[in-house]
Amino acid sequence: MTADRYDGACPRRNTSGPGSRARIVAAATRLLLREGVGSLTPARIHVAADVTRTELDHLFPDHDTIVEAIVEAQLDVVLRAQRPSLDAVQRLADLERWRSRLLGPYTSESSCPLGSLIYLAHRHDRGRHALTTAFSQWKGLLASALFRLQAAGDLDASVDPEILATGVIAALQGGYLLAHTTQDADQLRVTLDMALGQVRSYAT
Repeated sequence: MTADRYDGACPRRNTSGPGSRARIVAAATRLLLREGVGSLTPARIHVAADVTRTELDHLFPDHDTIVEAIVEAQLDVVLRAQRPSLDAVQRLADLERWRSRLLGPYTSESSCPLGSLIYLAHRHDRGRHALTTAFSQWKGLLASALFRLQAAGDLDASVDPEILATGVIAALQGGYLLAHTTQDADQLRVTLDMALGQVRSYAT
């Protein structure tokens, strides 16, 4: 499907500001996830978001700003979901509760909001930098939880929580990919449990 099909006149809402920005980001994210990076053209986005081309160009003057906004929005989804559980981790039992939340009901749409954007790294430098920052923030939340376990005496003092956090996040991404590809939630459970098994091996 080409951009030419979307050049015809159609009704527009004369809106601006935060509401329009959120609508544009949401529409661009849907296009990206369904049809790939090539769908992120101004013609496709402004029609999908139901905004004028002028408004789109004002809020997002270039392609990279759209990509960065998508990554930031997906990071917000992850952090809003993960922060309460990870901030509550004080003992190993709390980490097990975090695991249980991650392994909740699986659907065909289950995937990591950040991992689903990983192919941006191959085509957009600013997208790659935004994803790097996003994964770093997520890993930081987990590492902070592991540092608290260490301070509480639940983890050996010799282990580096940053390294453990990197392993768990990597396992999650691989697990989400396998589970989404095979439609088998056990793939996520296996990879996550292997990574958490490494964490448990340092329990005191």
